[in-house]
Amino acid sequence: MKKFIFTILVFSFLFGTFGSVFAQEKTEINFFFSPICHYCAQEKEFLNILEKNYLEIEIKRFNTFEKENVNLLKKLYQEYKVPLSDQGWVPITFTPKEYFLGFDEKIAQNIENCILECNVEEPLEKPLKEDLTPIDLEKRISLPIIGEINLSNFSPLALSIVLGALDGFNACAMIALGFLLTVLIATGVRKRIILIGGVFILVSGIVYFLFISAWFNLFLVLEQIKFITLSVGVIVILFSIFLLKDYFHGIVCKLCQIDPKRAKNIFVKFEMKLFKKMEEISTAKMSLPLLILGVAVVAAGINLVELVCTFGFPLVFTKILTSFSLPTISYYLYLLVYILFYMLDDFIIFLIAVFTLRITQVSEKYLKAIKLISAIVLLILGLTMILRPEFLTF
Repeated sequence: MKKFIFTILVFSFLFGTFGSVFAQEKTEINFFFSPICHYCAQEKEFLNILEKNYLEIEIKRFNTFEKENVNLLKKLYQEYKVPLSDQGWVPITFTPKEYFLGFDEKIAQNIENCILECNVEEPLEKPLKEDLTPIDLEKRISLPIIGEINLSNFSPLALSIVLGALDGFNACAMIALGFLLTVLIATGVRKRIILIGGVFILVSGIVYFLFISAWFNLFLVLEQIKFITLSVGVIVILFSIFLLKDYFHGIVCKLCQIDPKRAKNIFVKFEMKLFKKMEEISTAKMSLPLLILGVAVVAAGINLVELVCTFGFPLVFTKILTSFSLPTISYYLYLLVYILFYMLDDFIIFLIAVFTLRITQVSEKYLKAIKLISAIVLLILGLTMILRPEFLTF
């Protein structure tokens, strides 16, 4: 009997010990990310490595695009006493001892150190530093005529050049410049053409740069909010549909092809008044400073009206640009590259007019073809933003 009781006690002790070991709770790590955040993608790869090396940890991943996850995130903000300045940004990682905002090599090391401090056994083999670099995902989309494009190899420079060039071939800007050059060439004074035409192009570039910079900064602040990405996707798709509609109805420029006498649209009426004022200024005799000021003000007004015709590409370009991990100055350099290629066609037309005193018109057939390509590209990018936003993470 004594042996029997002793045996039961031994087994009870052993099973109790094993049970307590197996029932021991894992160290929990809560990771909040956005599917369009570059740093989030890097940390995901790092956490995957940690999870394989430290069996005692459990990593819970929460997409901030889902409402219930945002509610949990707010609770953790309160629990960890996260200051308002740190709230709303991703990636953010909560360990049992502290939270970590953002991600780089130093933060990765701090997260691992924090895990070791939570009585987690150190692995036999530590992850190599190169393991912190995420494996590029194959992000491919197929475009009609153009074919398949691998977005994972798409640099911000290529993005700036392609979208800037497509945006530049819009009929509104070309018709406005053509109207101005027609008035100037009629004067026969080359210096006047250079002065007024140059000011017009310079102001056009500045206004457009300020416009896309405003969009970029807005998206940079609101990058982690799903509603913003979805809204941009919907707007871009609607804009592409309007472009397709104009293409199939043979419309090159909606604002420019309306009879001024029958115009009811407030934008058309305002633009017509600005064109008339530009004609008056271009032919009037006035002092040089006053002439430059007058041309600059009217040019700014014309370009603000024409933003209605061409906001699709700046919208999608600035939204995608925020997904690149770049220094601040690099972002603005790529915005400048976009502007240069946006203004390239206008600049070429202007130079030809200066040297030949003739207007070079881009054929209507060519402008329609560009409109079709632009509509298809915008449609693909808009659908990608809604259905597969992670494809736009660089």
